[in-house]
Amino acid sequence: MKKLTIALAISAALSTPFVAAQDNADNWIFRVGVAHVSPNDDSGEVLGGGVGVDSDTGLAFSATYMVDANWGVEVLGALPFSHDIVGTGSLSGAKLGETKHLPPVVSLVYQWGEETQFHVGAGLNYTVFFEEESSSTLDTALNAQAKLDLESSTGLAFKVGFDTPMTDGWKFTGSLRYIQIDTTADVIINDSVAASVDVDIDPWVVMLGVSTTF
Repeated sequence: MKKLTIALAISAALSTPFVAAQDNADNWIFRVGVAHVSPNDDSGEVLGGGVGVDSDTGLAFSATYMVDANWGVEVLGALPFSHDIVGTGSLSGAKLGETKHLPPVVSLVYQWGEETQFHVGAGLNYTVFFEEESSSTLDTALNAQAKLDLESSTGLAFKVGFDTPMTDGWKFTGSLRYIQIDTTADVIINDSVAASVDVDIDPWVVMLGVSTTF
């Protein structure tokens, strides 16, 4: 719960300067849609195998403040994503646990175009994991009640996207993002770390939805 509170506080703090500038009409772009997170994962060895993270789909949204016609600053947020933590290699097919995460991203974006507008961006991501739980499979293999702990991650994020007119005031929007998310997963037994493994999640995120300006 503490991790979730920190993530929400960071998202709110990052958004505050932009909310204060809303008196500039049509300088804001708001996007909301469905985002699919597909990890491009890799990990070190643990328990004779590796660790991977399953995909998930959820609601994402962003607010972009345009400094001028081409340049802007975007804050990306989402409802928490849920992922199964699965084994790879000799652990393939085994569910080791599950976790939730929030991935707020702040990016500098550049956009161009007339009717259909295209945009690219680069920025920083902060990912916090919470509600980590071990599976009965892992507990049985270790012959103990285990706990999982995933460290928060900071990394680069990149995006490409578009907005194309749909109705008066609304556009169809889509984007593809690559986000660097690297964490260390600890397996804890009796309050001691029994095993640790570095996990590179590095997901591709596809988002489709609608956008509007105000």
